[in-house]
Amino acid sequence: MSVSILDVLNVRHSTYDMFSDLFLYKFDVNEYQQLLEKIRTLEEKLGKYMEETGVEITEIRKVLEENKRSDYLIEYSSLFIAGVGVKPLIPVESKRLFSLMGERVATFKYSDVVRFYSSRGLVPKLGSQFSPEPDHISSLFAFMSLLVEEEFHNRSTGKDAFKVVQDQKNFATSHLFSWIPDWINDVVHDPRSRIYKVVCSQLGNWLKFEKDFLGER
Repeated sequence: MSVSILDVLNVRHSTYDMFSDLFLYKFDVNEYQQLLEKIRTLEEKLGKYMEETGVEITEIRKVLEENKRSDYLIEYSSLFIAGVGVKPLIPVESKRLFSLMGERVATFKYSDVVRFYSSRGLVPKLGSQFSPEPDHISSLFAFMSLLVEEEFHNRSTGKDAFKVVQDQKNFATSHLFSWIPDWINDVVHDPRSRIYKVVCSQLGNWLKFEKDFLGER
């Protein structure tokens, strides 16, 4: 990207924040409208920069606008809350890993997420009518957004950013790249998926960019 590192960090922060919001269950009509407005604003301000990372935010906006809110609610709940299927699509790392790899791995991964949060003095955020688990995909993306924001602050104030960059690499490797691409593939190929087929396809592009970006740092 032919922009400064601070510009790149702004795009990364905003993209993680956007995906975090997209995977929260927006049951309240006002929260849903706020999500749509957020996508439109990001498209206007950062759309062309997001495209350089492989994320077509216009496609996300279109699929949300072309479907009714009731379609969104049914699709989200049937895919991500009901938990039916050979490999449940609940977007929670420990629950997914429990069903695929057993309790030991799931417990280890969950404890590691909590350890990362504790290193920043964080308590899992509970809000609205939908309270995500600490290792819900929305929570994981929100934490990555926070780490990128921390790097932005360090660089813009002349502080060393080495540790926070390493934390980004370690967290993404352990809790994003390790299971989300496989989960994305399951969502995209699920016949119930229409809105989230598009959202997850774009998320897959984003994680490919991030894996390359972090691998070069």
